[in-house]
Amino acid sequence: MERFSRLAHLPPWTAETTSRLGLAALWCALILILFPGFFGGFGTGLDPSWVYAINALPQTGVPPGDAAFTYGPLGWLLHPAALGDHLAWAGFFRLLVHALFAVALARALRGASLARGLAFAALFVLSRSLGLAEEDELVLTLALLLAPELREPRRVPWAAALAGALIVFYGLLRVNVGLSAAVVVGGFGALLILRRRPRRRRAVAAVAAGLAVAATVAVAAIFGSPGQALRWLGLQMELVRGFGAAMQLPAAPEVLAAGLLGLAAFAGLCLYAQRKAGDAADLWTILLLPAGLAFQHGFIRADVHVIAFLPFVLGAVSLGLLVARGEPELRAALAAALVLLPLGLNVAFGYAQPIGQKGIDFVLGIQGWQNLHQAASLASIQRRVERRQRRELKAERLPEEFVAPVRDVGLGVDVLPWELSYLPANDLRWVPNPTLQLYAAYTRPLDRTAARHFAGPGAPDLLLVHSGDLDGRDPLWDTPETWRAILAGYQLDPQRPAPGLLALRRRPRPLAWHLESRGEARAAAASWIDVPAAAGDWTFAAIELEPSWTGRLQGLIFGVPPVYLQVLDADGEGRKVRILPATAQGGLLLAPSPKNLDELAALWNGGGSVGRIARLRLVGPGMSYFRAPVRVRWLVGRAVEAGP
Repeated sequence: MERFSRLAHLPPWTAETTSRLGLAALWCALILILFPGFFGGFGTGLDPSWVYAINALPQTGVPPGDAAFTYGPLGWLLHPAALGDHLAWAGFFRLLVHALFAVALARALRGASLARGLAFAALFVLSRSLGLAEEDELVLTLALLLAPELREPRRVPWAAALAGALIVFYGLLRVNVGLSAAVVVGGFGALLILRRRPRRRRAVAAVAAGLAVAATVAVAAIFGSPGQALRWLGLQMELVRGFGAAMQLPAAPEVLAAGLLGLAAFAGLCLYAQRKAGDAADLWTILLLPAGLAFQHGFIRADVHVIAFLPFVLGAVSLGLLVARGEPELRAALAAALVLLPLGLNVAFGYAQPIGQKGIDFVLGIQGWQNLHQAASLASIQRRVERRQRRELKAERLPEEFVAPVRDVGLGVDVLPWELSYLPANDLRWVPNPTLQLYAAYTRPLDRTAARHFAGPGAPDLLLVHSGDLDGRDPLWDTPETWRAILAGYQLDPQRPAPGLLALRRRPRPLAWHLESRGEARAAAASWIDVPAAAGDWTFAAIELEPSWTGRLQGLIFGVPPVYLQVLDADGEGRKVRILPATAQGGLLLAPSPKNLDELAALWNGGGSVGRIARLRLVGPGMSYFRAPVRVRWLVGRAVEAGP
């Protein structure tokens, strides 16, 4: 009887109890479904080569301030390979990030209803299925962490301090992720002050303290000195400045329209929520500018990159459902989601395979369970990735009679312009250039930095040069000052390690260039310009393109469309090559002008058998964003033995 008496006094089962249990079950399900995978490895080709590069760079001994890429010194955590213990550290990183997401989600679900939690879960899982990028998920996790603080900062502002520290950490992963994080956290602080939230000063101070502590630790542990950190930041800013003009690929009109409509739908949702003074308004507001940055990142180089934009916006909309209270906000969010879903599906299906068994396994949690199981066996993952890397690299193995002497004496090697997979395939010691892959020297300061590297005491002993065509660009015209340094500092090895590969060995004493000006030419865009003949000398064209104000604006938003150099040689044969406006003023080699690897090799024999450019003109959609007339300065001369 006493037992039944105690049961009679238990609190009644209420709708609130059902909601809490449902939210707890939903939280568990999401943590399982979204459990991260442990993947990695590299192979052959442009993108697999930079995966090798960002993983191998820490093992070269080159200070982080002397080399920069679009990924930061910790970028290998996002794309780990089986080099050293990178896979284990990357697995630990993914577990920490997932734990942070779990904590942020638990805090946000605490005040949500079961219906809103289910709506959030459905939209967020869909955003992941449609291609939400890992770095974009980091930004959304940061916003989710700060969401409860937007209404009333906690007495102990640990979340704000952590957010400040994450700005630095995200920036070390990838610069654009750090920038988005800074915008989110900056918007958080600004809104606290504008809304006059209680304890706002304490929260802002916590952000500043977390940022300062993380920056101090990063400088000491990664860069070694403030000077190295500032040098790295300078190189990164040059990469950002030149990326839009160097790598821009226009989007298909229907894809661009889908992206603009998705961005407009999210901006409209933010404005509507602000007018209604809803609880989700501030969360969506701090994600509005990051959405613009995600749009820019996806649509400057509008290839497969565009897939991630609409899932990011859909994920941002879903976060608001967790904190929205009023019916108008909820209806507006669901309406925006109904716009974004078909747009995202259309873009994703246009670039990738439709969701098949793998997608179903993800939604049902089967993939998450497998990832959880694999997390307990990192050794097996390491072995599997190592086998995959060896299998992929077989095609890049060079004859042992060539590589064995290079390994035996420990020569430093680099590969131009980008196929770095030759290095791990043949166990060669890498001496990286400042942009890791030469195509990434987007601006003249980067070109000059690379030129100083190849002319300096720390230059590689051996260069492997392959033919490469990225977006119709010519490697010699991409980085003209770098190639002048290579032509002066290296000599051709008569032994070719492979049919499509040249070997260049460092000269004991480099040659010295003696160039002089031979006047200039000015002409309107698309007008032909005759190239002056210079008997016995090589001719270079320093092309100066000054962007107009519309060009500067276009560069900030979409990137400048391609600019092409159309040329005719002395025999009347023509070709059209994409050039980089920012590096063209360094002086493009026109006479002799190699068109393939064999003609490039002939340059080391004087270039007499290589044709010369007789006429040129600048064309392409990007020319409308530069001031007229085009100015071309002629430089003539050659590299000669340096004096005693």
